[in-house]
Amino acid sequence: MKMIITNVLSVLVLVSCSPGGLPAKENMLKNKSFVHIYFQTEKECMDAQPEPDFFQNCHQQVDFLKNNRVEIMLSDIYYQGTYSIQGNNVVLLIESNVEIPDGVIIFEIINPTRLKYIENGSVWKKMSGNSIWN
Repeated sequence: MKMIITNVLSVLVLVSCSPGGLPAKENMLKNKSFVHIYFQTEKECMDAQPEPDFFQNCHQQVDFLKNNRVEIMLSDIYYQGTYSIQGNNVVLLIESNVEIPDGVIIFEIINPTRLKYIENGSVWKKMSGNSIWN
């Protein structure tokens, strides 16, 4: 009996200490969107627009898709790439461009509803529903 308990505990320790926790984190992100909003309300965003014919973004957004694909909008362009989870960080690999010269973006997972963009410390919140204002 003592041997069975020891074996069960050994397996539990191995499973809990291995990087096998990744599927839970990946599931936390898969098919989810996180946003960093520049304004408190949609009205504030609309009031801040410089001209009626020109629209400035009110937010930034990252969409985690299936098969570790990702889309991120930092200004007004969506960039596509892949993501991986390394420890408590989410690493996005995007083709190098003007906004992302080295092609790498790193977020720290704060909790299931918050990510921190390492480069500038901004906190991105999980979207609920179809609107960034929820």
